[in-house]
Amino acid sequence: MTPSFRELFSEEFNRLDRDQPLLIALIGAGGKTSTLHWLAQAFYHQGKRVLFTTTTKMYLPTAANYHHLLIGQTPTASSTPAITACFSHYQPQDNKVIGLTAEQIDEIKQRGAFDVILVEADGSRGLPLKAPARHEPCIPSRSDCVIALTGGQVIDRPADPQQIHRWAIFSALTGVGAGETLDHRVFDALIAHPEGMFKGTPSQARRVWLINQVSHCDNQPAARWQPLLRPELALSAIWFGAVQETPAIHHVIRRLTR
Repeated sequence: MTPSFRELFSEEFNRLDRDQPLLIALIGAGGKTSTLHWLAQAFYHQGKRVLFTTTTKMYLPTAANYHHLLIGQTPTASSTPAITACFSHYQPQDNKVIGLTAEQIDEIKQRGAFDVILVEADGSRGLPLKAPARHEPCIPSRSDCVIALTGGQVIDRPADPQQIHRWAIFSALTGVGAGETLDHRVFDALIAHPEGMFKGTPSQARRVWLINQVSHCDNQPAARWQPLLRPELALSAIWFGAVQETPAIHHVIRRLTR
């Protein structure tokens, strides 16, 4: 059964229902910006005041993705549900915006001016898979949920260094060579490694792995992925979906609780 949006974020809505602001950071590769816009629209349609930004750079969003655009201005929330995009600078030469620092975002959350803050906290040069460099990712310390993305087109495919951002680091972390299959054991190693997929995630943040760009008919049997949800990996759930489709998430595997 396809989960509803509130079911996907049941823990986060518990916070929102208590009037506590929510901060979600997106890391990894394979559709972070599309996921950012999906989440912004979905929370807005739940009646929330949403702010989105980045701790790196991103293309200037189109007007269809926000109600208010702030560049170089202090964000102030509207009194009604709306989506506000906020950045520090605009670079016309490449049509990109520079976002806010992690510390600025933490301070905005502390002020409680918005119900939901969404942050693109990583870069991947448009590739479907990556490993973080020493300076990556840049996750706000007050994040309540960190969603790590992977493009579904690389799952169970031979490792192609041209499709993996920071290939040398990825290979060193996972022990995978070019041409070897990127199966569940590889991602187990990437998630388990402290310098891997969830590097820099605050201890209090819920961890979700989103395998994006997979259609409902793709075969992703739960049994082989369930071991990645063992307690020591601290992974809360694995989502399968395509955030530019409806529904965005069509299958979920959750950590078993006793």
